[in-house]
Amino acid sequence: MSAPRVLVAGSEGGIGSACVDTIRAAGGAVYGVDAGTIDITQPGGAERAVNQAYDVLGGLDGVVHAIGMSGRRLGDGTIGDCTDEAWAEVHRVNHESVFRLLRASIPKLTGGGSIVVIGSALATSLHRDFRTVAYASAKGALIPLVRSAAYDAAPAGVRVNLVAAGLVDTPMARRALGSAEISRRLPELMPLGGVACTPREIADVVSWLLSPASRRTTGAVIPVDGGWHLR
Repeated sequence: MSAPRVLVAGSEGGIGSACVDTIRAAGGAVYGVDAGTIDITQPGGAERAVNQAYDVLGGLDGVVHAIGMSGRRLGDGTIGDCTDEAWAEVHRVNHESVFRLLRASIPKLTGGGSIVVIGSALATSLHRDFRTVAYASAKGALIPLVRSAAYDAAPAGVRVNLVAAGLVDTPMARRALGSAEISRRLPELMPLGGVACTPREIADVVSWLLSPASRRTTGAVIPVDGGWHLR
């Protein structure tokens, strides 16, 4: 089998960068985009990214959506505290951009292929230290979106799956990881070892979902969270 050709959106972020490294280490070819190159959160951006990746790589076998943002600086918080600005921006980046990338990608993968979306454990498992209603709801909305896309894309042999990441050691998690109080509670959140997941641990599962080894897996929500979802 030839080396997979993969578009990684969010290639400069912690998880996205780890995905790029992991795919390349396995022999794959990667076309990475970020807001500094092509902003897929803007109308038309997803189509440009997919078309450019297809042209540069000579085809497309896989797509990874690893773009995400926290809305805390805009006022994301509890249902009573969340601002209109935080709600709109967090949903635009974390939810709407996934829809646009799925819509643009699936026709380019009609010979078969795999799309992986990075979600969050907060979509289904809340905690008092992580009360961000806009972020949780935007990530939660990815589950039916991914399942719908997987159903629609299945006749073309295209698979769509979601990795529900727990607390991951990335710049976006700096606030939580820098809190001594939260650190003390991590064993409660993650029974499989109370430490943050590494970007590589997320990327390893992404790599599996992109590979033929997962060829019968689609529409799945796979937690990589140290057991966070078991609470």
